[in-house]
Amino acid sequence: MLPSILEIAEQHGIIIDPKTYGRKETLAKCPFCHEDSKPHKQKRYYLSLNTEAQVFKCWFCGESGGVFRFVSLLEGIPEAEVVKRHYGGRKVSRKHEAETLTTRQYRLLGYSRRPDWIALEERDREFAARAKNLVRKEWNEFVRKEIEQAKKLLEFGIRSSEKEKAILLIKKRERETGISILKPVLNSFKTPRRAG
Repeated sequence: MLPSILEIAEQHGIIIDPKTYGRKETLAKCPFCHEDSKPHKQKRYYLSLNTEAQVFKCWFCGESGGVFRFVSLLEGIPEAEVVKRHYGGRKVSRKHEAETLTTRQYRLLGYSRRPDWIALEERDREFAARAKNLVRKEWNEFVRKEIEQAKKLLEFGIRSSEKEKAILLIKKRERETGISILKPVLNSFKTPRRAG
């Protein structure tokens, strides 16, 4: 059974519209774009929490997904870790990696929005499969570059006695991208280097 998206919102201090509390569509302030938190928008609630399907969508920034993605974005940890926490590592679904990327991650790749994979598959299954594989390839390259940049940043931090500052910057980038960066970077520094 999936965790309750409404309970998770409450645990993270998200402001919920009391008029819609507990309904199938519960409205809340968006913790991702904060657009509805601006002073002139006090009565607006852009985040929709579907308490039956356990999904969310912000009608302003477009961030959307299931309950695990919601937790992932709120806590700045990869979705796989959230699933592992709730299901002990058992796979819940066999989605293609391109389908698991967040709206923010698609924007990092240069896309204006997240593709509607269901509609694409209904129109042309082969095209959708090729498109997903292309996105996966782009994402893997993006992740590789992020890790390489973080390695350089940490190396510079160590050499300039600013290691802690470098680690904080890497952690910040992890939250921005939703990628686990620090652990592989630290592991690469533990690996002994061979003289060539």
